[in-house]
Amino acid sequence: MAPGFFERRAALRPLTFRDYRLLLGGLALVNLAGPFQFLTQVFWMQAEYPHRAVLYTSLIAASRGLAMVLFSLVGGAIADRLERRRILLATESASLAVNGVVAFLMVTSPFGEATVAAVTLCTFVAAGVGSIDGPARSASMPSVVGMENLASAMSLSMIVGQVTMPVSLSLVGVLNSVFAPGEVYAGSLLAWAGILPMIAALRYRSVGGGRRDAGMVANIREGIRYVRASATISGVLAVVVVVQLVGMPVATPLGPVFMIEVLDFNSAQVGFMGMTWGLGALAASFLLAQFRWLTLRGDTLGAVTMIFGCGVVGFGLSRYIPVTAFFDFFFGFGFTATSLVSATIVQHTVADNVRGRVMGLFPFTLGFANLCTAPIGLAGQQFGLAFMVPALGLSTIALCALVFAVRPQLLSVRSKPLGPSARAAAG
Repeated sequence: MAPGFFERRAALRPLTFRDYRLLLGGLALVNLAGPFQFLTQVFWMQAEYPHRAVLYTSLIAASRGLAMVLFSLVGGAIADRLERRRILLATESASLAVNGVVAFLMVTSPFGEATVAAVTLCTFVAAGVGSIDGPARSASMPSVVGMENLASAMSLSMIVGQVTMPVSLSLVGVLNSVFAPGEVYAGSLLAWAGILPMIAALRYRSVGGGRRDAGMVANIREGIRYVRASATISGVLAVVVVVQLVGMPVATPLGPVFMIEVLDFNSAQVGFMGMTWGLGALAASFLLAQFRWLTLRGDTLGAVTMIFGCGVVGFGLSRYIPVTAFFDFFFGFGFTATSLVSATIVQHTVADNVRGRVMGLFPFTLGFANLCTAPIGLAGQQFGLAFMVPALGLSTIALCALVFAVRPQLLSVRSKPLGPSARAAAG
């Protein structure tokens, strides 16, 4: 029998796997709901507490970051100890429940201004659940599509995420101009009507090699020791830390507030500008899916981090909408490309028995970045976002350059798919 359309194209070959299609569909809905919910919280703060919007938005982002810091490593250890498919079903069910409570709080504001504290607590719980979900999802991928299709599968996942992002951002801007933010947040829960059935229909089996006879802390320490022993993995993660810790606060939550307060955008314009970020991210995903070899190179990682930093600087300095959109495009391009290249290099280097714990470090660093948005938000409140945004971009460029100067071997990394025995010896 002649190979089908997807089988003949390496970039699309993961779509021949039923479980991958289900994972991809569920991921699309998760990515649709995520930015939708976050931006709706920003609009809620602006509507209810305009004089403290930067502070409260930063605190919610910090609560999300704290949960990711506390639970990502635990989530990685769980992903290496239990059946990963069942973990996904449990976490998505819990996510629906917690976000339902958030919607109720935003609609009713039962505690007055103290409702912000309740929303912050629930956001913490939701982010903790997501931090357990993420490593299990990432670690499942090789079992679903095989190592030979892993780079394509990750690129397609990123593409789907970036296709849904501009849709989500444009929808959230329009809907928040028509409905109250709490009502919009409640509507986002409809995504789980698709997420849960798709996760429940999965058939693959993927269980990590974490030692169940050892404690959770011992499992986490084993994963950290593995990362420290691998020059490639530890170096790549250092770059990810810089991009997320210094640059990520501009994307969320300070970027939307910056557009509202400095550029005087309304909610629909914020959603439109978010589309340009999403289109840049989509362009990066398509480019790296087409030229998969680029995702396995350290010099690619160096180039896209510089693009990211320059995008942030230009976004923060521009006061002319077309120029702002231009730099926002490259902001999104650089961030997505950095995420995809770093994750692909690590996935092709790490041994499977610690895969969940190593991949758990990615949401861990993202959580740490979100946690740092609180002091950065306070600085923005004090010195003004017009100063903070370009300053963060310049800091990203300088610190990434420092990482590559200290670890020049990162630029010569050329990762290849490895067999189990070779991966076990990696690092």
